[in-house]
Amino acid sequence: MDDLLLALQNVSQQLLPILGAVALVFVCILLKKIVDLVESITATVKGLDPTLRLVDKSIEKVQAPLNTAVKYSHTLDRVHDKTAETFGKAVDFASENIDNLKEFVADKMPKEAEEETAEGGQE
Repeated sequence: MDDLLLALQNVSQQLLPILGAVALVFVCILLKKIVDLVESITATVKGLDPTLRLVDKSIEKVQAPLNTAVKYSHTLDRVHDKTAETFGKAVDFASENIDNLKEFVADKMPKEAEEETAEGGQE
C-alpha cells in the first residue's frame, strides 16, 4: 500500500505542472475570445452611431407637429370648459328669471292673441 501511495505521489508531482500549464493556456484563450467579443461589440455600437443620430433628428422633426397638436388640444379643452361654463350660467339665469321672461312675452303678445287664447281656453 505504501508503494502505491508513493507511486501516485510521484505521478501527481509530474502531472500537476503540466495540468497547470494547460489550464493557463485555456484561460489565455478564453481571455482572448472575450477581448475579441468586446471589440466586436464596440465596432457594432460605433456602426449604430450614425443611425442613432438620424433617428434623433427624425424625432426632433416629429416633435414640432406634436407640440402643435398638444397646443390645439389644450385650446380646445379651454374652449369646451368656457362653453360649458357659459351654458351653465345661461341655464341658471333663465331658470332664475323665467317669471320675468313670461311677463316680457305676455307684454309683447298682441291683445287679440290673448283674447283668442282666453276664448279657446273657455270653450
